[in-house]
Amino acid sequence: MKLAIHTIQETLFSGDIKSFTLKTASGEITVLDNHLPLITIARPGKLRYTDRQNNENETELNGGILEVKPNSEVIILANSS
Repeated sequence: MKLAIHTIQETLFSGDIKSFTLKTASGEITVLDNHLPLITIARPGKLRYTDRQNNENETELNGGILEVKPNSEVIILANSS
């Protein structure tokens, strides 16, 4: 799936990944390829993702909005840090 993390100032990450996990308004979720479409609030905390080479990475989010589109494209509009 394609993941893009944007703030008003810059793109923090853009790339192809296998999965990611983050805190939302409803609790922690993990998103995989072909996830159902979803729009929710991303809570402040760590976003953990696994890239196509099975490397596990994490980045700190200061909250924002998460959108999972039907074509396995994911956009996070993150609050500025």
